Amino acid sequence: MQIQVETDGEGPEENLQMEGLGEEDEQIQLSLNALMSNEDSQTMTLNGNYKGRSLFVLIDSGSSHNFLSSKVENARARIFAEVYVLPLETYDLILGTQWLATLGDISWNFNTLQMGFELNGKPYLLQGKNKLQERMSPWADKLKGLVEQPGLFAIQDLSDATLWAIQVAENTHLEETLTPQQQEELQKMLQAFADVFEEPTGLPPVRDYDHQIDLKDEAGPINCRPYRYAAVQKDAIEKLIGEMLHAGVIRQSRSPYASPVVLVKKKDGSWRLCVDYRALNQVTVKDKFPIPVIEELLEELRGSTIFSKIDLRSGYWQIRMHEPDVPKTAFKTHEGHYEFLVMPFGLTNAPSTFQSLMNNIFQPYLRKFILVFFDDILIYSRSFSDHIHHLSIALQVLRENLLYAKSTKCFFGHSSIEYLGHVISSGGVYTDPQKVAAVRDWPTPITLKQLRGFLGLTGYYRRFVKDYGKIAKPLTDLLKKDAFHWTEGSNQAFMALKQAMITAPVLALPNFSKEFIIETDASGQGIGAVLMQEGHPIAYISKALSDRFQTLSTYEKEMLAILMAIKKWESYLVDRHFVIKTDHQSLKYLLEQRVTTPTQQAWVAKLMQYNYEIRYKQGKENVAADALSRIQPAELFVLSTTILNTQLYDLIKESWGVDLELQKIIKAKEADPSAYPKYSWRGEELRRKGKLVVGVNEQLRREILNSFHDSPTGGHSGVYVTTKRISAVVYWKGLRKFVREYVRNCSVCQRFKPENKPYSGLLQPLPVPEGVFTDITMDFIEGLPKSNGKTAIFVVVDRLTKYGHFMLLPHPYTAKMVAQVFLDSVYKLHGLPHSITCDRDPIFTSVFWQEFFKLQGVSLQLSTAYHPQTDGQTEVVNRCIETYLRCMAGDNPSQWANWISLAEFWYNTSYHSSLKMSPFEALYGYAPPLQIPYFPKDSNVEAVDRVLNERESWLQLLKHHLSKAQQRMKIQADKNSMHSGGPKLQPRYYGPFKVIDRIGTVAYQLQLPPDAQIHNVFHVSLLKPAHASIQACSSLPISNTSTTLLPQAILDRRLVKRHNVPAVQLLIHWVDKSPADASWEFADDLKRRFPAFFLEDKEVS
Repeated sequence: MQIQVETDGEGPEENLQMEGLGEEDEQIQLSLNALMSNEDSQTMTLNGNYKGRSLFVLIDSGSSHNFLSSKVENARARIFAEVYVLPLETYDLILGTQWLATLGDISWNFNTLQMGFELNGKPYLLQGKNKLQERMSPWADKLKGLVEQPGLFAIQDLSDATLWAIQVAENTHLEETLTPQQQEELQKMLQAFADVFEEPTGLPPVRDYDHQIDLKDEAGPINCRPYRYAAVQKDAIEKLIGEMLHAGVIRQSRSPYASPVVLVKKKDGSWRLCVDYRALNQVTVKDKFPIPVIEELLEELRGSTIFSKIDLRSGYWQIRMHEPDVPKTAFKTHEGHYEFLVMPFGLTNAPSTFQSLMNNIFQPYLRKFILVFFDDILIYSRSFSDHIHHLSIALQVLRENLLYAKSTKCFFGHSSIEYLGHVISSGGVYTDPQKVAAVRDWPTPITLKQLRGFLGLTGYYRRFVKDYGKIAKPLTDLLKKDAFHWTEGSNQAFMALKQAMITAPVLALPNFSKEFIIETDASGQGIGAVLMQEGHPIAYISKALSDRFQTLSTYEKEMLAILMAIKKWESYLVDRHFVIKTDHQSLKYLLEQRVTTPTQQAWVAKLMQYNYEIRYKQGKENVAADALSRIQPAELFVLSTTILNTQLYDLIKESWGVDLELQKIIKAKEADPSAYPKYSWRGEELRRKGKLVVGVNEQLRREILNSFHDSPTGGHSGVYVTTKRISAVVYWKGLRKFVREYVRNCSVCQRFKPENKPYSGLLQPLPVPEGVFTDITMDFIEGLPKSNGKTAIFVVVDRLTKYGHFMLLPHPYTAKMVAQVFLDSVYKLHGLPHSITCDRDPIFTSVFWQEFFKLQGVSLQLSTAYHPQTDGQTEVVNRCIETYLRCMAGDNPSQWANWISLAEFWYNTSYHSSLKMSPFEALYGYAPPLQIPYFPKDSNVEAVDRVLNERESWLQLLKHHLSKAQQRMKIQADKNSMHSGGPKLQPRYYGPFKVIDRIGTVAYQLQLPPDAQIHNVFHVSLLKPAHASIQACSSLPISNTSTTLLPQAILDRRLVKRHNVPAVQLLIHWVDKSPADASWEFADDLKRRFPAFFLEDKEVS
């Protein structure tokens, strides 16, 4: 149970949430001070409040857990923090070490009763009460009352008499429909077998069914080197090993066998230690012990009306290892070599051993009133009196064989119970409705994409549906061009197909003599799976992913789908060979992969006990699972398409009222919903094919264009890409023409974007890659002005999806540095590729780079000498990045590094004609989120309003608020420098300027500003027509022939890289300038510009 309260103190207006209890069983301690209210001057008490209700709170380091008075609990307060409910008379809430441990470092002054700590980076100060309170109550009566509570069955008096240890019985799940007399009788019977629910101590007894490991004849000792762990994890391993040694379940080993350990983090933040026995399992002879068939077991239940289910505690550790086979369980850690004396988790034949033991001890009662499936024991009876007798027999068998149950997972005296994927009641045995819930609850499609997903699933099983084509025709007709209009007939067909999918002959009963197949898939929003045999589905799963899981890589999502399916259908799969089919090829090698990440450790720990094979299935064949992974609730569609800002949205709605044609459509739709089938009018909202319709309002349309073209996420894209972005959300007649004219007249695009010219020769394309990020290209963008200490961009692009990663580098950089950046930014998301295509940059041809990737099995494909277009994909991406940075940071080149993250998002979310989608969608399987335009005061939260205003006005801040300061700085800098900034980010064109005269056939004379320092006649190849009326730029490049500044002396020299070639730079002291105005210039440039000067004679030693 959880509770959230407000207490006396200072800190942010947030709730101090108390962490939940872990899964492991612990002894619960309540201090005598807390129980009897023996307060002194150092007792830390607080006044708490919850919705007007006063709480008296004790912070008590002598109590192990948090405790809540049953008086408060009965008040039905909203609960948020884990507590134990006790009939306390002294305090309403006791916060013990369970809560204190979550606070980290604590400053606690017992004289002033002030306790300070930080939580989530924010300071808190709690002030205790000063005055003593004596609220003594007769403790003897109190303890007697506690003992009589059904949740407490023992109180031990510790020797120092300062602490009372209260052992709390775990909650058991009793049927609420039983009469009070029946509940009391059942409770007394369970209390009589309280020892069966205790935590076992010591080793289990030696039995005839101790676990044995028989290896294949050719198999030698398995010895795998241990995995590497961080220092914190090593501490956890040492602690867990110590506990296991103390419990006697492991011992020191000198075995030639060694398997690595896997450390898995539990929900409560603690660690669980498992052993990776995959290598050992591969050479183990598989048992042929018959596992019970679930359907045959359930046939024995006819006529039963009351049921109980017992779940054994840590079942595997209740069976010993056969002594000669103990060395085979050996495992290594960083500090030692150990072996198991009990059956460890993860051995391939462990389920068979467990089932053999259970069948043996319950043999006289099986199929009479007991069913056993591994550690799940079901007791069934025709009457309550019989059930008490049967249940006592089952518990007595467990007691005699020293097997222990976990009461929190047990259910007693129920009229209906879930068992092995079925719901059992007096009415019979039913399939768990969750098996078909994914299809049964499929939402009504409201887009063509959603309809195609549903028809993809049903069409996959069409051979099992009689007259499928006839039933589905009203839906398939909607797939025709401009024909999507949902009618009553469409809905009837939709419901009929859903019913067909969840009933025979489509949905089959499992046949345990045949192999099970799981097909899984993951999309951007969800994961799905189908359990099948011979093409017939047995069960479906579909689960939407939360925001946290949607950010996982495709590999991790696909793995999540597999884990979910196996956990859901474990009763069908345990101790049987089954096949997993996935469209993610790298998962084929899961059994052979070495564990390298915490996530993989968790996967291995959950899967290594199963006998499975993973097969690759192409995505186009994986139709059913793919469709299940893409189910979207209708609300999600509305949210994903209605992304426009509320202010723009209101203007769009107003535009319908002044557009006569749209008024005509709206009136027609109100009179007859079937009119204008391309349009929909729902909830006072006009859409065309799902897109919001914009009326005739040119200013409004320009505002929308500004959001999709001029914004950082629009990136001044071209006509095609901008049209794709905007047409995904809104529609109006002539949209493409409007976009073309807008982009054509954009001043930023005209000044900063280059003209595309074709290469000479014929294109020789590289082969199409087989998978995502299996084949990549990489290159560098250099020559950028220094920004945040960075001067280069490392570009990596996937050849299949065209998805790119852009990483910043300082200059100079080494092969080792670039390799580390690659591992930190690309490898962690996508793993190692099969091949890398790159140019002959010295980094890529270095010995380190070649050897590094050779050892990883990666093929390096270098471009042909003097023909870098071999790596044409990255060349194109480089031009895109440079163009984006010119448009966004051209007026302030030193700030380009601040734009690189937005540049990456812009590029990956832009539509690619070769893909027919964006790289984002190609990689993640769903359309990228669109940037929501923001206008001032849309949010009532001041901080949010301020942050979003800063985001929306970023360009304006750069261009306007800093323009005067930039101009002053530029005037001063231009006096002493021959360059006006990094050439990479300078505008491609300046102007516009009026043409005065034509000079000859290939040159023109322009009217330049009076202060221009360049000649006013230009070759036609340097000019292009200006569209619309754009503002002329304020400055022009300085002519290279200017002799305003003359070199006087060389103060220093250095060697730098220029265009990937070493070059000499000289520190020049200019004539009539102070040494402080000296600047670095390339020696070759100086020799060309000042051939009359002998620089060698002017060097200052």
